[in-house]
Amino acid sequence: MKIKKIVIIFLVALIGYVYADKLKVSPVEELNVSSGYGVDINKELSGNVQYSIPFTVYEFKKKVRLGTGGTTKKAASSKAVGEQSSNIIEAKANSIGQTREDRQLNSSKSIIIGTQKISVISEEAASYGILNLINIIFSNAKTNDRGIFTIGKGKAEDILNFKVEGYASSADYIDGMIRNAIDYNFISGEYTLLDVYVALDSEGKNLVLPYLEIKDKSITFTGMALFKGDKMIYVLPMEESKVMNMLRGKKGKGVLTLQEGPEKYINYDAMVKKKVKCNRREEKYEFTIELDFQGDIKDNTLYKDIKKENESEFEKLMEKKIEKMCNDFLYKMKNVYKIDCLNLGMYAAAKYGRETGVDWNEKVCNSDIKVIVKVKIDKMGRGQY
Repeated sequence: MKIKKIVIIFLVALIGYVYADKLKVSPVEELNVSSGYGVDINKELSGNVQYSIPFTVYEFKKKVRLGTGGTTKKAASSKAVGEQSSNIIEAKANSIGQTREDRQLNSSKSIIIGTQKISVISEEAASYGILNLINIIFSNAKTNDRGIFTIGKGKAEDILNFKVEGYASSADYIDGMIRNAIDYNFISGEYTLLDVYVALDSEGKNLVLPYLEIKDKSITFTGMALFKGDKMIYVLPMEESKVMNMLRGKKGKGVLTLQEGPEKYINYDAMVKKKVKCNRREEKYEFTIELDFQGDIKDNTLYKDIKKENESEFEKLMEKKIEKMCNDFLYKMKNVYKIDCLNLGMYAAAKYGRETGVDWNEKVCNSDIKVIVKVKIDKMGRGQY
């Protein structure tokens, strides 16, 4: 038995040595691990476009062992103290692929691909078009297809360079901000590389992405960038984005307020689920969007006591308010943006046939769209029954 154990231990050690030598594992301090990257462009007078791709990379400093002093075992124990920060490696070239060559020439360490949490595309680059960018990133099998894409006001490099207290990089902060935004404003969270790739290649879909600004000395999520094809066309403020998200997503969470004065209001924290029906009469399409809200009263200064009759009154008033919000947005969508912000063309294409050459933006904006809202209260809050 002892000989058998020795043989097994020897084989395990041998296999470990062989694979370690083949894999050539390097310590993290000798690698450039990226948390995010940006995309900026510079339009030259000749008509060419120069791409600038800044990468945020972590700086892993070697840990220092600090002893606590003393002669006892407890006093002689030590702990590792390390500090994590980040810096920017920038690369410039006339094509996105060439920036990879330039980036490695500006770095003394090997760059790890596929660890990025966040991509920030400048407003100028998004307006120019993102199809080539998405295709080259998606074709790389090592790329993290769950990383989130955003649009930034000004230069993407400035947003990535912005220092956020308590975070190794602004990319880490943005990642948490976008992922946790789904609890309010009916944000869907479908902004990953995979979501972007599918949206650009799907008939009847238009892409929307979170819009970021450096505002009041912090990075702020201020609205949604609306695309037509692969080009950004408009930036919707958060109030409009909130309504669009309600009508666009299959489900979402958010807070709605019914207010009659500075000190008379109700905050309604609700989940919404959406159903869409589509019909065609000759060449005109008709859409019915059913929104089913279910949630809790979080704050109430409108009614002294919410009884059954007040509850029903609130539900009807909130239904009317939401319907008005939705109809106001639909009017603006049809007459100002003239883009199918709600992906209704996707439902029509699925029912009546794809690849027919129909311009779904035009068809949807010339269609009849009806919104039916149902509001239900689940709980009134602790202390109210």
